[in-house]
Amino acid sequence: MSLSLTDKAGRVVSSRIVAALIGMVGSFILFATYLVIPPVGIVSGVLTPFPIAFVRFRHGRWISVICILGGTAAMASVFGLTAGAFYLGQCGLVALLMPELLLRGVGGARSIVWTTAANMALLTSAVVFFSMTSGQDIHQLIVAEIQKSVAQAVAIYEKSGVKGDELLVLKQTMATAADLVIKIYPALMTVMLIVMAGCNLALLKRCSFFREKSLNAGEFRDFRNPDILVWLLIAAGFSMLAGNNIITIPALNILTIVILLYFLQGMAVLFTVIARQSIATVLRVGLYILLVLQPYLAALVAAIGIFDLWGDFRTPRKQENL
Repeated sequence: MSLSLTDKAGRVVSSRIVAALIGMVGSFILFATYLVIPPVGIVSGVLTPFPIAFVRFRHGRWISVICILGGTAAMASVFGLTAGAFYLGQCGLVALLMPELLLRGVGGARSIVWTTAANMALLTSAVVFFSMTSGQDIHQLIVAEIQKSVAQAVAIYEKSGVKGDELLVLKQTMATAADLVIKIYPALMTVMLIVMAGCNLALLKRCSFFREKSLNAGEFRDFRNPDILVWLLIAAGFSMLAGNNIITIPALNILTIVILLYFLQGMAVLFTVIARQSIATVLRVGLYILLVLQPYLAALVAAIGIFDLWGDFRTPRKQENL
């Protein structure tokens, strides 16, 4: 009897050690791919928290903590302290906080909001601390990095044979884009964190059949922004008319985030309508392809999300008998 209990305990310990190694190595590989191959590794960077979050559901909180600490140590030893801190602050917080919120019955949308807010608070605190201790201006460092990336892209196009007026137009376009990115990089960082949390939540829902209890995360088709958010959209829009950068730049950042939220609501509306059709899968794939080929359609989807506040497009209309 005691021998069987000992064997059982040994198997449990062994399975947890294996789980910790798999979670740590999987997360490390995904984040390392993001660092080494940035354009290709964007997807892997977004999915970095997933292996550890999944381990949290299967083997408990402390195993996931071990995964994060091990991954941070490995990241710092291979890529440096900055990469280790970035991994810990960005991916580690998502991997720890989101599962805890979901297991406590917090809905999927609220879990994403709280996880993103905690990430932004941690990131802001880290930026302030770094600025105070190093005496460097973080904003200027980010601006310099963006301008460096633009210069490198222009150099690549020049080497590929782009010359004359075409090169001039390219430089002007990239300079305009760089100026916009410099203005809204806080919003872009927030958007990236929202996307990261949302993608990992979607994967966790897909894998929920591995656990005894399914995630109480709700359905994306039911996603709806608070009605009061439209007033923030209106206020930010009118603030853009001011001629002062102190007002317009924060308004532009707020507008970017709010439009993303209404884009998500528009997608939820379209998913609901598509789900009622007999060829739902084909229509959903077609929607994705259209959004990739014609990114301007995202504005139409966001508009659908905004007008859903009054139109309530997801409620089936009853046919009247004439």
